Amino acid sequence: MFLDVLYGVLPLFFIMLIGYGTSYAPKFPASVEPALNVFVFYVALPALLYKVVARADISQGVPFSFLWISIVATLLFAGVSWILFRYLLRVGKARALAGMLTTSFGNVSYLGIPVILGVMGPQAGFAAGMGQLVHNIIFMVGFPILAQIMMPAGADAGQHPASGSRLLRTIRNALLYSPVTWAMVIGGAVVLLGVRVPAPIDDTIDLLSAAAAPGALFVIGMSLKRTIERSRAARNAPVKSAAAPAAWAKSSMLVMVIGKLVALPLLTVLMLQLFAPDLDRIWFNAAVLMAAMPVSATAYIMAHNDTGDGEPTAVAIVITCLLSVIALPVLAQLVLK
Repeated sequence: MFLDVLYGVLPLFFIMLIGYGTSYAPKFPASVEPALNVFVFYVALPALLYKVVARADISQGVPFSFLWISIVATLLFAGVSWILFRYLLRVGKARALAGMLTTSFGNVSYLGIPVILGVMGPQAGFAAGMGQLVHNIIFMVGFPILAQIMMPAGADAGQHPASGSRLLRTIRNALLYSPVTWAMVIGGAVVLLGVRVPAPIDDTIDLLSAAAAPGALFVIGMSLKRTIERSRAARNAPVKSAAAPAAWAKSSMLVMVIGKLVALPLLTVLMLQLFAPDLDRIWFNAAVLMAAMPVSATAYIMAHNDTGDGEPTAVAIVITCLLSVIALPVLAQLVLK
């Protein structure tokens, strides 16, 4: 299993490495990454998710145990992470929220889906799509709401306090305006209603979906350069306060890395073994692999915008991406079915 998963994920990380290398080439200026990201998120990835859902066998539906265990394990771990940062490491609310997000929110869309498809094949596409949807809803909706409630003045004093309209807008933007959500809804409608999609449209979707995995991984690689530059700039900036001593930085980074790559997936495995030991291997493995993804690149943006403290998250993104090349195969060898 170790070598199977290693050989399955290595090409994905090679594409990330190629993306990182080309980010230094003159032909790939900084403006290329946002443009590619828009294409992947709004065109290629929705096409892939529509395809895997529309062509999936959903006659058995989505196992309820997969849904509730994925949700409860993630929320439980996020809560424990908050307590650890806030009361054991004794940091402020902003750092605790950023630490909780970093320790719990993995790159389930751009890396999780390609990894699961690469390891288990296209038959795992529906499970991968549902897994990324669960994690994204939890954090893309839940974290901004939590940050607005716990830090009503925002990271900067000039931000507006939380209100019902802002909370509703957060939910609307994350759900109703997400192309990923709509792609899965439309794909589900097609398979449930038995809609016959014309061959030229199906072929167009196939072409677009083929660009999703390499495009997403390439974008991740390009974004690593920007992430590294951010962390270097933050370290070289004048210290404004004593809120981030070296000891806290080292201990918090250790918690983030071990928590994201080891503790969260093992908690998910434990709950699956206790409450759903007979869960189909595809759903079992998808839940575990989604929990084991390295820190999401989106986590930096959310931590920076909602708490004003994204620098530790930027460092954790780079470290967990590098370590996951070994962590994922080891996890697969130990716990996957």
